[in-house]
Amino acid sequence: MKFQIPLAPGTITKFLLRVVTCLVVISFLSQMAAYLLPGNPHENYLVKAFGVDSERNVPTAYSALALLFCSFLLGTIAYVKNLDSGPYKNHWKVLSFIFVYLSLDEAGQLHEKLIQPMRTMLNATGILYFTWVVPIGILVVIFLLSYTKFLFHLPVPTRKLFVAATAIYIGGALGMELVGAYRSFTAGESNILYQIIVTIEESLEMVGVVVFIHALTSYIKTSLGGVNWNIYIPGKHTQVTEHENIGIPALSGRSNTNISR
Repeated sequence: MKFQIPLAPGTITKFLLRVVTCLVVISFLSQMAAYLLPGNPHENYLVKAFGVDSERNVPTAYSALALLFCSFLLGTIAYVKNLDSGPYKNHWKVLSFIFVYLSLDEAGQLHEKLIQPMRTMLNATGILYFTWVVPIGILVVIFLLSYTKFLFHLPVPTRKLFVAATAIYIGGALGMELVGAYRSFTAGESNILYQIIVTIEESLEMVGVVVFIHALTSYIKTSLGGVNWNIYIPGKHTQVTEHENIGIPALSGRSNTNISR
């Protein structure tokens, strides 16, 4: 038995947006319940399990997997570019590794380990209270400058989606983080306004990743010929030599690439 699963940008984007919407709504409702219904025996469980500002929970797992999926798509593009000796193939590879790190960082909250030592060193207050934004912000600027030529070699629709995804993601990860840092410094984190800021921040990050995934899947479809996953499931009358296989055929019209395992 054979199933073919096409990598359809529109279908994937709609699905991911629904998931993000559900996660954000459940997180916000759980946070509001904790403030408006104090003493509820389930409030701590709900906040820990679904709060977007909590660690090692459902939203964290989703975000880590979404970033890892970005890395996979970038790696697929890099593989094809390498076979075709395409331009900027190393840029695609570096992007793939960056998203592996972002996925690990999301899962383990690695960047937050910079907060206390940097806060002590800079004696940070106000919008820099979450001091990890300083070194990460510098790295983001360096990255954006080094990828300027790469960006302008992309097709116009892909370029616009890349810019939109970057602006949305950085607007949440750094922009709203600064707002949240100021609120945390002046009024603490146990208040509704801070939770609203955090919800907006995490929502922008997740939406930015969805836009980026849409950009990558659309680029694969229009510029590399598309991707299909072929799944073979042995049946009763299957020959002995037949086995389960997941493949990605014909990624590129020029190279007729085939990836399978």
